[in-house]
Amino acid sequence: MKAVLFDFDGTLVTLEIDFPLMRKRVNETIVAFGVPMHILTAPFSWERIEQAANWLARFDLERARELERKAKAVITDMEDEAAKVAAPPPDVQPTLQALKAEGFKLALVTRNSMKAIQTVLKRHPLPFDVIITRDHVRMLKPNPEHLLFALQQLGINKSLDNPQHSARRTPHTALSFWHCAFVGDHPADVQAALSAGLMPIGIARNDEMERALKSAGAFIVVRRISELVHWLAHQ
Repeated sequence: MKAVLFDFDGTLVTLEIDFPLMRKRVNETIVAFGVPMHILTAPFSWERIEQAANWLARFDLERARELERKAKAVITDMEDEAAKVAAPPPDVQPTLQALKAEGFKLALVTRNSMKAIQTVLKRHPLPFDVIITRDHVRMLKPNPEHLLFALQQLGINKSLDNPQHSARRTPHTALSFWHCAFVGDHPADVQAALSAGLMPIGIARNDEMERALKSAGAFIVVRRISELVHWLAHQ
């Protein structure tokens, strides 16, 4: 193992965001601009906004830009408020420091904004070598571009297939970055890792999420970030 990439919300910190309410407010904003809901197929609100704006731009470019501005403001406002009180569990900082001491490169890869991340890290500094937010890439995870850009910034290249790891191919893809792991709390994080060729590791707060992460293809699932140190150090 050379590098460990981490999701942020729900993985390293608990952000008290009401995501159903966020989705509801975003949808209401989109509908207010006359965009039909049936064209929105993306599972996440950010991409749904862009779908709606692209559709509206065919008829009125200025209104499309206004829709995108207002709808994305719904998301950023809720994120910014949550970031003011977000904090990592007590084991996060010592775990990251221990991984650094073992020689791992560390990256934060999040769909959140850099502003919100900086709000949290200003109060709770964490030792990341690279931070990649939605402000840095066009396509967000679960699109593999998000993780691949982070690996590029870390200076990590694809690994030649190691015979010792040939048995670790998942049903979905060969682990072309078997020497790197991505840790997340959502099946979409597992999907992102598999799509990019990284080893997917899940962190679950309950039995239901553990089952969902394993079903998505997580290589292992832990309940606490601190469990990673021993496991990763012996890979």
